[in-house]
Amino acid sequence: YYEAWGVRSETEWSRDEYTTLQIGHATSKDGIHWIKDPANPVLPKGEPGEWDEYGTWDPFVIYEDGVFKMWYGGGVEHCDWGFAISSDGVHFTKKGRISNIGHVEDCHVVHNKRSGRYYMYYWDRSHEPMGLFRASSLNEMDFDFDNAVPIKIEGEKYPAMYKFTHVLREGGKWYMFYGNFVRPHCPNSTVRLAISDDGLNWRSQNKNLLEGHDGEVLKVDDGLYFMYYGPRNHFDAKDCDIRLAIYKGSLDQL
Repeated sequence: YYEAWGVRSETEWSRDEYTTLQIGHATSKDGIHWIKDPANPVLPKGEPGEWDEYGTWDPFVIYEDGVFKMWYGGGVEHCDWGFAISSDGVHFTKKGRISNIGHVEDCHVVHNKRSGRYYMYYWDRSHEPMGLFRASSLNEMDFDFDNAVPIKIEGEKYPAMYKFTHVLREGGKWYMFYGNFVRPHCPNSTVRLAISDDGLNWRSQNKNLLEGHDGEVLKVDDGLYFMYYGPRNHFDAKDCDIRLAIYKGSLDQL
């Protein structure tokens, strides 16, 4: 699942260009060669007057209990989170806006079945440079954003922006892949790793996993992980592509 930005100018995005921002879907048999879904966009922008009429973006999907569950961003000038579901991964039904924050991006959700809670890690631009937060909910939609907890990573230098969080829970530990962020285009970005015992208090483990930004990690098999990421100095750039790195081993040895 990915966002497609449409036409971009050589300088700044305009409101008209944002109206083409929508969510697409692609599939692969090997994780390398991908085929775009002919049904794209699988989560289009909303109709005129709806909260997401100017675009849908930042999709994050988990599959559980026979349902594809997607959290996504909507809007342009006022950016918030929405939720959608699908039985086949292609035809999604929007369930509505779930936040009223107005300045968010980079959503990632973890369902901790042991505690019965969903945890959303996200970025709130109104709090920069300390814009990383975690909100919790007992279901997919009722996140308590009013009491979201700010996240700070022990061992990192502040004030600075660390975002693009992707969190995995494995073997009783929490692993956060994230990056340092500097506008424009993340010129010196590296994908990094932090570890936590509770998903809230984090300590830096490795600040140089690879050069790039926005690393998303999939567990493909026991001891095998795929990371999809963008190249350094290409964040929101018109020639940005998607790259793959492979790791064999245990996460606590990264």
